[in-house]
Amino acid sequence: MGVCLVRRIRRQIREAVENYGKKTGEALIKNLAADKIKSIAAAAESGDWRGAAPVHLWNPPFCGDIDIEIRRDGSWWHEGRPIRRKGMAELFASVLLFNEGEYFLVTPFEKVRIRVEDCPFLLTTLRVENAGDASTQTLYLRTSLGEEVAIGAEHPLFIGADSSGNAEPHPTVNVRAGLLGLVSRSVFYQLAELVVNRADTAVESAVESAVESAVESTVDCAADSAAGKIGEHSTHSLGIWSSGVFFALA
Repeated sequence: MGVCLVRRIRRQIREAVENYGKKTGEALIKNLAADKIKSIAAAAESGDWRGAAPVHLWNPPFCGDIDIEIRRDGSWWHEGRPIRRKGMAELFASVLLFNEGEYFLVTPFEKVRIRVEDCPFLLTTLRVENAGDASTQTLYLRTSLGEEVAIGAEHPLFIGADSSGNAEPHPTVNVRAGLLGLVSRSVFYQLAELVVNRADTAVESAVESAVESAVESTVDCAADSAAGKIGEHSTHSLGIWSSGVFFALA
């Protein structure tokens, strides 16, 4: 697996030059720096992880800022230009870390800081299992990069206020380790179609209590201070069920 990923990184570097042009492609490689590319490759080659890397286990030195930004629509940009290769964005997302309100790309050997406009992920697809059955219904959301999570204790849904100051809701889901996914408008409308009155549904109280207790201990998502506190969903009557937990939408 590691060798294949190393080859993919090398291929993506060549494609960056082809897609962006020689000058911009070389600038991309220069600013990422050869040692950073080698570090990511080395981490992939020496590790057994698939998908998201175990960045929480690594404590490398901080090596400064890099001109990479994740925009509100989930797209990755470098020096004002979009990173058009989805595979490159997926690779960077796999070593993404949120820590004390800031975002970093991390390998076992170094850590560089990047910018995030809103949330690092955009949730663009909804999949429903056992629709209509409050005790077993599970809602799966997929990011624009293909990572799927099930709304529930480990991946709670928050409805906060938009930081831009408009009246629109700002729904987010904890994708992993404090990295939030912004629920796209189309998916939020689909979730709204699943809204029920909590008083009209029933779930085994023991199951609900156990799961909501787990929600209370879920990682604090400081990246979205307007999102509200975990567990507040239980005090409202209109919302959705997923993985045995009730989340308020109103």
